[in-house]
Amino acid sequence: MKQSEIRKLILDITKGNLRYADPQDDICKEATARYNKDKVGQEGYTIQSAEEVLEDIIVDLKSLQRELQIKQSIYRPNGFSVEEVIKDNQ
Repeated sequence: MKQSEIRKLILDITKGNLRYADPQDDICKEATARYNKDKVGQEGYTIQSAEEVLEDIIVDLKSLQRELQIKQSIYRPNGFSVEEVIKDNQ
């Protein structure tokens, strides 16, 4: 996986999770409107707290890290890429 793809994944994970703690985000506005129409967009009226979102971001990024390590070990057995092994054995 390219570095640019990994950066995009990190950004998507972070932005996706932050939506739930942002009272100005549409997802929180819609949820608040169902129960407290007069509180839509106000601070404190979110689906999750900032602390809960932070925990979710950490869990999601650790999962991504494990996934990347697994993919790397598949494509780079013993720390070498398949291309490097082939080149060295020619």
